[in-house]
Amino acid sequence: MTTCESLKTFLNPESVAVIGATERPGSWGSFIMGGLLSGPFPGPIYPVNQQAEQVFGVPAFNKVGEIPGPVELAVFTIPEAAVEQTVKECGEKGVRGMIIVSAGFGEAVEGGKQRETELVRLARSYGMRLMGPNVSGNFNLYAGFNASAAPEGFLIKTPIAAVCQGSYAIYDLLAHGYSRNMGVGQFVHTGNESDLTTTDFLEYIGADPNIQGIIMYIEGIKDGGRFIEVARQVSRIKPVIVYKAGKTMDASRAAQSHTGALAGSYPVYEGAIKQANLINCPTMELLLPLGQALVERPIMKGKRVVIMTMGGSWGVALSDALEAEGLCVPVLSPGLQTKLRELGMPIRASVKNPVDIGASGLFSEMDILKSLGREILNSGEADALILHGMGRPGMLSESTPDSMRFFLEINKNIVREYAKMEKIFQIPVLIGSIYSPRESQLVFDLNQEGIRTYDRLDETAQILSRLAGYWDRARRSD
Repeated sequence: MTTCESLKTFLNPESVAVIGATERPGSWGSFIMGGLLSGPFPGPIYPVNQQAEQVFGVPAFNKVGEIPGPVELAVFTIPEAAVEQTVKECGEKGVRGMIIVSAGFGEAVEGGKQRETELVRLARSYGMRLMGPNVSGNFNLYAGFNASAAPEGFLIKTPIAAVCQGSYAIYDLLAHGYSRNMGVGQFVHTGNESDLTTTDFLEYIGADPNIQGIIMYIEGIKDGGRFIEVARQVSRIKPVIVYKAGKTMDASRAAQSHTGALAGSYPVYEGAIKQANLINCPTMELLLPLGQALVERPIMKGKRVVIMTMGGSWGVALSDALEAEGLCVPVLSPGLQTKLRELGMPIRASVKNPVDIGASGLFSEMDILKSLGREILNSGEADALILHGMGRPGMLSESTPDSMRFFLEINKNIVREYAKMEKIFQIPVLIGSIYSPRESQLVFDLNQEGIRTYDRLDETAQILSRLAGYWDRARRSD
């Protein structure tokens, strides 16, 4: 079995056995079964439980060897003391791959690493590959496969994959991003990496045509040279965003007790990330928004950002955030300023950059605001444009007056036009609003249409900075 075939087993298996499957709430056997049954997984699911005849209505078996059909993938949700014997039973059954959810190995106890080495040796003697131990599963929404504890009902299939050494934080990010239509189409948790590693899956998913971008959570890399080589190859064809955990001494200690990873020197990792043209994600929370931006936004070919703002103070604060990230908010040329005046910007409103829409009073002048955006994007003076301050607080109700409904529709049409401009001019256009989809009807409605808004100035600046840096490094490496 080639490496490619072995990794396919973990993301697109033809059949799955859940060893330790149960209906007991809060148990791993229950989580994994719930994920698989939420599928729709096209192949057979075989629960293995010595005390139950059925698990969630699916016939159960006492041992994996009693399953009548072939089993490609086995997921272990059993106490760690029973793992070795169960690996032997899987080998005798002809199982091709195992996901070991069970913890209590190298991350927790003395001698645990040696046990992991023996597990790998035993698995290889039967021609099997192993993920874990200490993992929470995988999912591939393109194949209807979900053998994970990801929150059911909060998964959105996008052309992004997550390859991670940790899991629950990623599940939290997916649930948090759900209301903004953010998600990942594939998820891999490698845990202690006794056999298969994040590097293996980065290489495999890097060649998957369904996936256009990859986000990674990393605590430690075993073979740094191979990681850099693989990452450099993948980043040539799709962006790879990395959050490196364990940057400080205390965090490094926490990583060792989490997955048993030796976190190493952060400056070394930082250098490796730059060398491979990976995008260094500044915070955990930005992984998903940054991944979406790298996949969805046009290339940013420079550092010049033009701000159009409904509030002058937001424009000043946003300028600070952009410049802190190495971007610039240049004064627009006299010629462009004159054109913006001719389009209707009154003398009381600045057109230098930021362009102060708030002071102009043109909130409802759809044609003028559209023309301003087109003029700026067509000028050659903007590598990105931010339209900030859109949306008012509150949701529509039966008592909402028609005048407010009319104003809402005008503002939605303005934002829609700016979203179209991004595609026409192939220049990033970000829509900023302090409000979430649950706080503003405009943000909610546009979010449902697939138009993203950004509610934090620092994250807006960080995203644009990474867009510009990724293109610049890619250009220089060609």
